[in-house]
Amino acid sequence: MEVPFFFKRVIRSWKMFLALLLGIILASTFFCSMNLGADTIAKEILDEQLSQIAVDIVVYIYYPLSASNLTEVMDAFSIPNIKGVTHIEPLSKFEKYSRIPRSNETARFRVVGITEGSIVYEGLNVRSGNASLKANETYVWADSPSAGALRLGDTICFNMTWEVWTHGEPSEEKRLTLNLTVAGFVDLEDQALRTAAGRYWAARSSQSAMSEQYRIREDILIVDPNKTLANVMGATNTDILVFLDRDSLINFWDIGGSIDKIWTTDAQIQNRVYPIIEWGPLNPSPENYIRTTLSRFNSISQSMRNQFLMVSLPVFFVAWYLGSTVSDVSYNLRRREIGLLLTKGYSRSQLLRMFLSETTLIGLVGGLTGVGLSVFLTPIFLGVGDLLVSMPFVHMDTIAIVLAFSVGLTLLSVFQSARRSSKLDIVEALQEYRYVEEVKPYRMRWPWVAFILGTYKIVTWLWGINLQTWLYYGPPPGLGVLLIILLGVWTFFDIYVLNYIGPLLFFWGFTKIFLGSSLMFQELATRTIKFMGDLGALATKNLRRNPVRTASIAFLIAMIIGYSFQAVGSYTSERDYILRQVKFDVGADISVQLSSTANASSTMGIIGTLPGVSYVTIEYRFEGFTPLHAPPTTLVAIDPSEWPQTAHYEGDLFTGGVAFSAFREMENDNETIILEWGIAETLKLRLGDYIAVQAVGEYSKTINLRVVGLFGPKTSTQEYRSPYWSYVPQGLYETMKDEVYSWGKILVKLEPNADGKAVAEEIRNFQLEDISAVSSVSEILEWQQDRWSPYTPSISSSHSTAIAGSIEIQRLGVIFAVLAASLGTALVTLVSLKERSREVGILGARGLSFNQMVRILMMENLSIVGFSVSLGAVVGLIVAYGNISAANSMSFGSSPLLRHLVFPVDSVLTLLACCAFVLGSTIIPVVVMSKRYLSEMERIVREI
Repeated sequence: MEVPFFFKRVIRSWKMFLALLLGIILASTFFCSMNLGADTIAKEILDEQLSQIAVDIVVYIYYPLSASNLTEVMDAFSIPNIKGVTHIEPLSKFEKYSRIPRSNETARFRVVGITEGSIVYEGLNVRSGNASLKANETYVWADSPSAGALRLGDTICFNMTWEVWTHGEPSEEKRLTLNLTVAGFVDLEDQALRTAAGRYWAARSSQSAMSEQYRIREDILIVDPNKTLANVMGATNTDILVFLDRDSLINFWDIGGSIDKIWTTDAQIQNRVYPIIEWGPLNPSPENYIRTTLSRFNSISQSMRNQFLMVSLPVFFVAWYLGSTVSDVSYNLRRREIGLLLTKGYSRSQLLRMFLSETTLIGLVGGLTGVGLSVFLTPIFLGVGDLLVSMPFVHMDTIAIVLAFSVGLTLLSVFQSARRSSKLDIVEALQEYRYVEEVKPYRMRWPWVAFILGTYKIVTWLWGINLQTWLYYGPPPGLGVLLIILLGVWTFFDIYVLNYIGPLLFFWGFTKIFLGSSLMFQELATRTIKFMGDLGALATKNLRRNPVRTASIAFLIAMIIGYSFQAVGSYTSERDYILRQVKFDVGADISVQLSSTANASSTMGIIGTLPGVSYVTIEYRFEGFTPLHAPPTTLVAIDPSEWPQTAHYEGDLFTGGVAFSAFREMENDNETIILEWGIAETLKLRLGDYIAVQAVGEYSKTINLRVVGLFGPKTSTQEYRSPYWSYVPQGLYETMKDEVYSWGKILVKLEPNADGKAVAEEIRNFQLEDISAVSSVSEILEWQQDRWSPYTPSISSSHSTAIAGSIEIQRLGVIFAVLAASLGTALVTLVSLKERSREVGILGARGLSFNQMVRILMMENLSIVGFSVSLGAVVGLIVAYGNISAANSMSFGSSPLLRHLVFPVDSVLTLLACCAFVLGSTIIPVVVMSKRYLSEMERIVREI
């Protein structure tokens, strides 16, 4: 079978099509990687959220059920079975205080009735004691706070009281003493522990340090409900636990359909439960945790995809720009071929269809290649080698979208050039080559509009202006309605349009005005390289002949370098902010939260004896009213001599004076204060002024404190609001500690090479009663790395993983954008040298050596590249600084830290590598093509 004509043309002109194909492969690979990355991260988020659900649906029954009522409820679920439900079981429980045997102390116990064969029972492992429970016997969870004080055979007594209801009314009161004998100590697996503790939907309850805020610290007793709780059912509450077949109900590729299926299951459950127990004073309350999770995930996933699309736009634009530039040159080189086809009788519509058929084939090949490369590259770029284990195949929808994107981008890149080439006059087309800069005179209106808008946005970034704060604080006073409307429209345009395309508009307008339509750059380049003499003059002639081509290359390189500096700067600054935030939240290398300050000194002494501990101090927090009469502000009492050398703090947060001098004044005077900046600004207080503070406690006491420093960022200024805190000397606290309500935190600074994780674990192993939580910077950072999340535990894991994935995709975008720009520069350089093959041959015939020819071609290209790299770097730094300033202007809340623009060594090396790739894409083609041309000349001379 004969190969179609356009296939022959593609095979015969493979060198021309290779340039376009490589650009499309890069764009489709990135696009597919973005989709795979979004799906992978979304699957990680969904799996993480589902893993936090111990029970899928819980029917909370507030009305006490009798044994017969409970049997009726369970029978309603089983006849007939509800589709999608795998297991249903009741969980009866009550919580009461009881005295611990051989002790005068009491504890609040959670007694849970678990039947054999239940989910909790399957996750129960007997550590010591009886293998099964008898009537009035109990297992004690081995990690319960009171487990160490209990022994086998101990009896725990509960005085049970409940009311008997008849026809919706209380008829009598019953009393009974329930004596439970300790029959064993058990370990509970994760799901069993969360179910027994009633944490049906919460973060993992692992007892590791990394889930300190979710640790279960309850005294849990497990009994057989049929043998032990049958006589006291009226004093217990019952939860109906429903477990679903998640594999059949949840389809990751159809979350909406999954939500509908689970909603139907939920409705069937309610339909069976309500008629049985609706007579109670409180109706049953079913809680569908699975449906709630899927609904939240659906919105997070969509938001994440939108973020990915925004960070990938520069890469797509580069691919389009590269394709259009290369196609212009490629079709120009095929002028004679086009003319011959026209003389053979081909119509112009046939030529256009042939060109578009070639383009479609290139798009399909590039799309399929991109899919294959992305499957291999995505886990590498995302930095998690086993992510795709949870997604072992590429969904057909993804392949279809990538192919459509690849073909569409190829057609969009080539259509104008193909259409223009198909309309060539036959006589002009028969010319072997004719360079045309532009057919029509260039209109300068739109470049000037783009340049003005881009310059405006660059200036606002440079000055740190953020119009989004206007939306938060409201319009300035005194503006008319029309001005407010206009300002609101402009603010929307600034935030949602110029924030994304501002640099693009600036680069495009700048290059079109000052490079494409002016000889200013060429004259500057001539002066710069005049030291080369005649070679320099030859090098600048091509720049003068091809200003539009020069502007195109400059625009491409400047945009990508600017994007690289912006993305890398934003990433490293965010990473630095997160690290500083973790240290600031903890307060020191290790912090120990105290449930009571009564034994704080002895606890500090014990911690101070641990190996690896360098300094230990304590800070007390209490509240006080200021003259603002707003909610009370927090006062932190510190030892001014010990706290600065122990705690993590940042000196730039202490304004109005040097932090060290403020601490020194606090050492000498207990009636001093480092005042929160917002309060000081509202009250117009300066250093040396006094402020009256009324401490909150049993006896209100007002004290006048001298302001020796100011604490907090200036962005915290808000009328009648004090979001942060002030520092006072510990000596002041000692004089009034019995009169105020306070809580304490011990700060621990470690020696340089100490293991923070090991020290924190040793502190926990002391099991001191006044320690409620231990936090360690080392543990939190390790926890974040393991969870593939750069954010602190205070942020939900799903949100943090989404943003982390966005950051990783942005880094991936930098890599692909630089590769695309380098490829584009190399291809444009190659086709430009191809166009100038005769010129290069004439230069060689006139006696120029290989080194001289390379120097000429190198200087004219490096002048463009050097200027473009410098322009892109400056603008990229400004954009990164502006984004950080905007984030700081909106960062009001519990943390006073501000983001800083930082470039650590690894980021500098990354940016240098980006610039090196771009420079290499200019140098290598020049050397290769020059050597090739001279080799061909030498061969011709030898043949002659």
